Amino acid sequence: MKGESRITTTPVTAKNIRHRSISPASAAPTRNKKSTVSTKTTTANRKTVKSDDAQPSRSKSSVTRSTRLPNLTRRTIRRQTTYLSVPSLVNGNPKGGQVLAVGENGMTQLGLKSSIDQRKNPQPVLIPEPIVQIAAGPLHSVCLTNQNNIYTFGCNDEHALGRPDNNDDDDDEDSDPFGEVDLNKIMNSEEEHIVQIVAGDSHTIVLSNLGKVYEKIVKLASGNDFVLFLSETGQVYSCGNGETGQLGRLSRYASEDGRRGGIDRLITPAPILYNRSSIKEKNLTFEDIFTGAHHYFLKVRDQPYILAGGLNNFHQIGLTSADSVFFPVHIPSLDGYEWKKFTGGLHHTLGLTTDGKVYAMGRCHEGQLGVDDLTTHVDKPMLIRNIPKAVDVACGNHVSFIIDENGKVHSFGAGTSLQHGHGEEDIKLPRLMSSKFMDIKRIINVAVGAQHTIFLTKE
Repeated sequence: MKGESRITTTPVTAKNIRHRSISPASAAPTRNKKSTVSTKTTTANRKTVKSDDAQPSRSKSSVTRSTRLPNLTRRTIRRQTTYLSVPSLVNGNPKGGQVLAVGENGMTQLGLKSSIDQRKNPQPVLIPEPIVQIAAGPLHSVCLTNQNNIYTFGCNDEHALGRPDNNDDDDDEDSDPFGEVDLNKIMNSEEEHIVQIVAGDSHTIVLSNLGKVYEKIVKLASGNDFVLFLSETGQVYSCGNGETGQLGRLSRYASEDGRRGGIDRLITPAPILYNRSSIKEKNLTFEDIFTGAHHYFLKVRDQPYILAGGLNNFHQIGLTSADSVFFPVHIPSLDGYEWKKFTGGLHHTLGLTTDGKVYAMGRCHEGQLGVDDLTTHVDKPMLIRNIPKAVDVACGNHVSFIIDENGKVHSFGAGTSLQHGHGEEDIKLPRLMSSKFMDIKRIINVAVGAQHTIFLTKE
């Protein structure tokens, strides 16, 4: 309807959203440095997991009606004060810059021709327009240009690219892997423009300056298989897979295919609930949202604490218990910090404070926490030392990136897919990335997939 604002998305169906990644209640995928990715495997996360990594099982019979909704609060959206506004651009470079890419190219997710298997050092992606924002799913990449165009490349098995494949009719290895999405099909008017792009496991979501779901949305955050929406009134909505609590509004029992509500209960955005037993205030509003692969963090407006939920089998949300959290709760270990941002991988989290310090928690078996003397996990924030003042952080499944105030990138974690830029070696401490292009560019944003990484430069 003309004049009605909305969020535009690629089609979301039960096939798209259900169980597209590895069972997150298990642990990390089996590593195989020589493995290849075929078009039959749409995400790098669908791998056999090790039994010793699984979190404790819980009997379905132990979940009773009285325990499924423990003292929860759902805020209505009527007569609410507007606290937030839609920004002109979320976390991007308004003037536009260049995109660099590193890692595996098995599904052309680096924007390189299919004849190129991988890149050990970041290389330019030759998109014909300056790029203002980037996003990465496990096996695809999304770029927003300063002309309000979107280019996508990588795996398109579930139509996450929002366009037909360039080589549907042939196997031409020399064809350009990236292509432009036809936004005329989803834009309402000439006044509408894109302010944010996010990507996850087989999906891409676009936020316009006019977008509405239940009310005007000002920010998106995507995990591997779920999405959070932040509204102008400070409410948070969710949709997607909820089997480890990442939706923040369904019990363990109800999260299994939606149960009584069916799959529509999962894929239709609805307000989160929060557990009043850990929170004194009756009514909360939120000012920011952040996601890891299967967990999330909510920054409370005008309150000095953080709520979190989802998968916690390696304490990646900062709780000592290893149980999944199905409704967001206050995280005491995060108190006393002025948090600017959280980002997470499969089993770990990085947190950035307003004074430029970076803290890590969760699993550290491949160096993804940036602390050398750790061997298993940590359940509260641990300071990453010996790095310059940080301005941004990003995570992949088992890798981490820190952008410092000089526009340089420090990376660490698993070297399986070459995506940290230091070859196949696991890096346990932050290491400065250096290459022909990285040395002369100022990096302002990093987006990380399952096997690749893309960087946005400032020209």
